[in-house]
Amino acid sequence: MMKHRITKTSLLLSVMMVMLLLNACKKDFLEKETLSYLNEDAAFTDSARAEYFVNSRYANISFSWNPTTRFDSGNGFSSASDEAGFSFTLGAPPYSLLIITGAANPSNTDTKLWTLYYKEVRAANLFLRNKDKIPVTSNYKDQLEGQIRFLRAWYSFMMLKTYGGFPLIGDKVFDEGEKIDVPRSTYEQCVNYIVAECNASAALLPPSYDVNNYGRATSGAALALKARTLRYAASPLVNGASDLSDPEHLVSYGTYVEDRWRLALDAAQDVIDLDMYNLYQASGTSEDFYNMFLQRNQTGSNIEHIFAFMRTTGRYLETTWNPLSRGYQNSASGFPTQELVDAFGMTNGLPIGDPQSGYQGDTDPNKMYEGRDPRFYHTITYNGSSRSFTGYTDAKVWTYTGVIPEGNASVSGASLDGIYKSGATATGYYAKKMLYDQSVPGGSENSRPDVLIRYAEILLSAAEASNELYGPSDDVYGWLAEIRKRAGIPEGAYYYGLKKKVHTKEELRQIIQNEWQVEFAYEEHRYWDVRRWKIAPVTENREIHGMEITRAADGSYSYKKIVNRKHVFNTAMYFWPIPQSEITKSPSLKQNPGY
Repeated sequence: MMKHRITKTSLLLSVMMVMLLLNACKKDFLEKETLSYLNEDAAFTDSARAEYFVNSRYANISFSWNPTTRFDSGNGFSSASDEAGFSFTLGAPPYSLLIITGAANPSNTDTKLWTLYYKEVRAANLFLRNKDKIPVTSNYKDQLEGQIRFLRAWYSFMMLKTYGGFPLIGDKVFDEGEKIDVPRSTYEQCVNYIVAECNASAALLPPSYDVNNYGRATSGAALALKARTLRYAASPLVNGASDLSDPEHLVSYGTYVEDRWRLALDAAQDVIDLDMYNLYQASGTSEDFYNMFLQRNQTGSNIEHIFAFMRTTGRYLETTWNPLSRGYQNSASGFPTQELVDAFGMTNGLPIGDPQSGYQGDTDPNKMYEGRDPRFYHTITYNGSSRSFTGYTDAKVWTYTGVIPEGNASVSGASLDGIYKSGATATGYYAKKMLYDQSVPGGSENSRPDVLIRYAEILLSAAEASNELYGPSDDVYGWLAEIRKRAGIPEGAYYYGLKKKVHTKEELRQIIQNEWQVEFAYEEHRYWDVRRWKIAPVTENREIHGMEITRAADGSYSYKKIVNRKHVFNTAMYFWPIPQSEITKSPSLKQNPGY
């Protein structure tokens, strides 16, 4: 029998199969259409069409990660947390604004994720119902099934972290005329389902593919998703009783079990023990942290990427987050907050509040950005920082207001990029992380992937779980040191800023949480992390700030911390409300507590 290969080209969005098959799944959970058995047979008795059908399941894997689609504001989850501020001028309110103002409710909640999930689950179940018809070798059929089951688990985890327990339908395909009224499963049942699917898919998937199949799910990706799921399941938000009434345990386990942290640690260790992944360290400098997001793992050189979404072009972030002078747009978004800026420590790894850190910005604001953690310079564009600009070498970005001198474009950029200018920064900062520095008008394209799971997450997950179980240990410090060393922080007198073996469990927990914040800024972790740690009432229930820098005629600067927006948080907001339209159509669904 002919051996089939899915190539890099076929892994891209499969328009033909989307048109032929996904109309059957395009509406929400309760709005189904009939896929005729004739079309179903035609799709799965042809190997090429069946492959396209599998490929099309990858189209939405970065749905919640992608800031340009998630909330229609260019900010994504970052602006729904303390990572990013909003522009002062907005059109129709994006959903993230409803979140931070406490205005989200079952009637106005974003429905796209709920709809997407059941579309993708139904498509996966259609494949499983028809897999035996596909005319390929049994080994290759197993590989296709492994991908489908991994993707079903991937979309299920999106639902879990967003809503808590959700209706599990297993392999069921609902047909025309069949009544659908499925109650929500418990949080524990959903976790167990995702873990089981990850285990099953890991057994079916290969550890790697050739260069033409970059982006396809592997056994390592399945184990990494399992580790992520179990980390969430062990966290304080759900590992115990809910803060709100939850008698059916839809958003919690109901009781605390320490062993859940052991499961999370074991799952992370399983990925480490594969000995297939490492931190990207091509140059051995802090530039590796920046370049890691821009390099595909097509030749085995970037083995930090465990799972990533392959894009054909890479300018979509640049057209959203870049300073106006470096972009293609009339307005920017995703502006880093002062809270994020202050989270970055110093070059020696110590936090800026530590008297031994050497930070002088509190007494001399002109030194606020000097000597910081190298990741700061690869994450944040601040006043006077360098960014490429057509026709100039090492051009500066200016975000100040006040007196703007005449001169070349690199100096007068404040007339475009300065705070309070139309469409410009609302916080005094722009993002830099994941942005291709040469992607400017006249620059070249960059086929950057969306890095959805990377090895640093596994190391930090292991560190967090081990600290929760056993407290500070050589293993925990070692995993943290790996990440900080790659970031460019020297071992020095403070062991990468960790001051090894002087912390309690609680103190090291704070260090680990800060490491999540700075290492994974803008990667769709912070919004969920502050919730799973149950610190959102502090981090998300306060004013979020920017930095107003004013330039005087003599070129000197004055600094003023300004309020960007007041964020509101209440305990109901740990999870999203179930869309009211779904509650109306399916009486068995129960709304999340507090809504």
